[in-house]
Amino acid sequence: MFATVTDRKIRFAVVGCGRIAKNHFAAIAQHKDNIELVGVCDTNRERLKAASEATGAPGFSRLGDMLKDCDADIVVIASPSGLHAEQTIQIAASGRHVMTEKPMATRWLDGKRMVQA
Repeated sequence: MFATVTDRKIRFAVVGCGRIAKNHFAAIAQHKDNIELVGVCDTNRERLKAASEATGAPGFSRLGDMLKDCDADIVVIASPSGLHAEQTIQIAASGRHVMTEKPMATRWLDGKRMVQA
């Protein structure tokens, strides 16, 4: 079970630094008194560099590296929909909360696996 965070800011990371991620970056900045962005991840070097420079958050080109080296409480998945299932399962296995963009999954069985994870 996860403990309630009351003594510090809640730490977010974002996977996928394309168009939709900018909405998450803005929301995190708007609530900066209570939450902070501690990592961004994208396989596209230009998007990753732009996101890291715009937010000040460390950038990671691989999700596994971000999960190993980043202390996020919650990871937001803003990557292409077909990647959500495997990324969700990997993030959940690392003991973190997961928030996905819609659609959650592109196949019913993937959605079920995500919920089980």
